[in-house]
Amino acid sequence: MSNRSPGEIRDPETGKVDFKEIWYKARAAFAVLLSLAVLGGGGWYIYSKGHDAWMDFRTAEDYIGNGVDPVQVTVPKGATLRQISDILVAADVVKTAKAFDREAEANADSKKIQVGKYNLKTQLPAKTALAMLLDPKNIVRNRITLKDGVRLSVQVAALSKATGIPVKDFNAKLKDWKKLGLPTWAKNGAEGFVFPDTYELPDKPTAANVLKLATDQFNVVATDLNIEDNANALNYSPYQVLVMASIIEKEAGLNDDDRGKIARVFYNRLDPKLWPVGRLESDATVAYANNITGRVFTTKAERQLDSPYNTYLHKGLPVGPITSPSKKSLDAALHPADGAWLYFTVVNLDTGETLFANTLGEQQANSAKLQEWCTASQANRDKCNGK
Repeated sequence: MSNRSPGEIRDPETGKVDFKEIWYKARAAFAVLLSLAVLGGGGWYIYSKGHDAWMDFRTAEDYIGNGVDPVQVTVPKGATLRQISDILVAADVVKTAKAFDREAEANADSKKIQVGKYNLKTQLPAKTALAMLLDPKNIVRNRITLKDGVRLSVQVAALSKATGIPVKDFNAKLKDWKKLGLPTWAKNGAEGFVFPDTYELPDKPTAANVLKLATDQFNVVATDLNIEDNANALNYSPYQVLVMASIIEKEAGLNDDDRGKIARVFYNRLDPKLWPVGRLESDATVAYANNITGRVFTTKAERQLDSPYNTYLHKGLPVGPITSPSKKSLDAALHPADGAWLYFTVVNLDTGETLFANTLGEQQANSAKLQEWCTASQANRDKCNGK
């Protein structure tokens, strides 16, 4: 029996290292470490397999994380939430339509997703993808706004500037205007049918597909207003109503309620019982005939220009629209206000205040108020003279 205490590795008699003792101790230590390794490895294996199973469960329908690669996705006009989810799946933004549909159903704001192109990422959690679609900062803006109350040539110039497509390309398509999808009752070209609105431009714009954005929208508005039936109820053709609306658009001030009254004035002037003269006498049509913009009044010489658009010389409506009317003016032309007015004049160009009259005497008094406003200051004189 050894007289050495545990831990001693030298022979007490010789003082030499006892390698046999070292071997015994090392073997015992190895056994302990091996046991710990087996126990630890088994635990890690179980943890690893459990974690993998949990991750598989979590990602079966949805991605996790912050996304991977930048991607642009387009939400087309009229797309439903289900169609949007399919678009996102196709672009690998979300993993399944089910995941996005679930998030969209739980978020009432999902119905507010706008039409347009979005900067997103691939492999996003559905909740994150929905939040990005609801954030206007992620919309790629490639839009153009066509103003109401401007003639076709002005709209074409704006379209050319926004798309880089030469004006001549647009004009070439406009010459073949019957291929632009205009209503069957359209006449005399596309003037008045290129509807003023804001449009998302195509990725690859052409003169044809850009023009059709606006002409298609005109058809949508015309259908919404039931322009054909309502025009017939007035004993006018839809095209005549469009011409009337284009004049109202140029003559109206800032008060939308005046549009219906202006419509009534012009319809009254087309009634031979109320206005035997038979002429609209609209300065807006004379300005169009003379290619004048930015001026309220016309001169005597301009009103003598022999043009089918000069309603001081020719009876009835001009041969075509003089501008692109807004939906408000189209509605006014279809639903004129009730009244016996034969005259109107704006009396304040800043506020758009407009006065209506039944008699020439009343009109002359109202015109005097306009002249008073025009001479009240140099700024007013400049506005009246179109400066």
